[in-house]
Amino acid sequence: MGFGEIFDRAVTLYIRNIVPFVAIVLVLVLPTAILEYVMDLNSGSQLADMLRVFQHPGQAGSVNPWAFYNSPGGLAPLVATVVLTYAIWPFALNAVAVGVARLYRGRPVEFRACYERVLRRWTAIVGLLGVELLVFVMWYLATLAVGVLLIVSVSVVFAAAAKALAIVFGLIVVLIIFGVMLPLLLVLVLAMNFAMYSCVIEGTGVAASLALGFARIFNRGEFWRALLVAIATTAMIFTASMLFSALGMFLALVHLPALQAIVQSLPQALVTPFTVVVLAVYYFDVRIRREAFDLEAGLEQLTAAQPA
Repeated sequence: MGFGEIFDRAVTLYIRNIVPFVAIVLVLVLPTAILEYVMDLNSGSQLADMLRVFQHPGQAGSVNPWAFYNSPGGLAPLVATVVLTYAIWPFALNAVAVGVARLYRGRPVEFRACYERVLRRWTAIVGLLGVELLVFVMWYLATLAVGVLLIVSVSVVFAAAAKALAIVFGLIVVLIIFGVMLPLLLVLVLAMNFAMYSCVIEGTGVAASLALGFARIFNRGEFWRALLVAIATTAMIFTASMLFSALGMFLALVHLPALQAIVQSLPQALVTPFTVVVLAVYYFDVRIRREAFDLEAGLEQLTAAQPA
């Protein structure tokens, strides 16, 4: 399928099965929404103080904008949200992908069946999650090292000629680094998603899943197509998050923390499962094109142990 066809297929599958897909993701959304409600409830007074500072700049010295997050009551729910998201997200992501696989096999998207398949692979998922974290740390350190090295080199070369010239070329180097490393990060995340799909849908081990994820994305025939898909899905999530965050900020100012938590959870509940459906459709498309994957035969193992 072409780029547009992938999204068209994803929209069709998602709209027709929006209830089970959203239900799968609610396993993550509900507890995080509760934690966000607790944070919004406790940080309301701090937000009101900051608003008064904008209205009356002379009061700036009496307000600490980080007071809430420096307190145990503010830091605990924030840490819990991060840990919970990191722990549950891979299972919800894979459950949505299994749902897409079931649709390709002519089976309905069933909450229990999707999670049963994922939970049977929980040890491999946890292991792969740890390896992926290590990969991202290595990417970050490599980006930092390359950036520092290039900026220092440019500064040394041009400092003797003119400080202004050194600053200009230093900024150009920074822009180049972001222009190269950020797209690389997007494709890296997509490869990690493919590795997770391989782990659950194909039943491969940690090392094999990671190798397949990289091999299917980081090649001359697929890299740019993968980058396009990654940019599109990231843009959808970012745009939805910004819009609903702005609405959530308004609700915070009018002191409606419960509604604020609900509104801020909508992108995660509605947009996120759609982007996962897009990636799952793309995953099967890559396998069909590159590996002559037969959906009818290849998904037999996935659905054989699941109820019809």
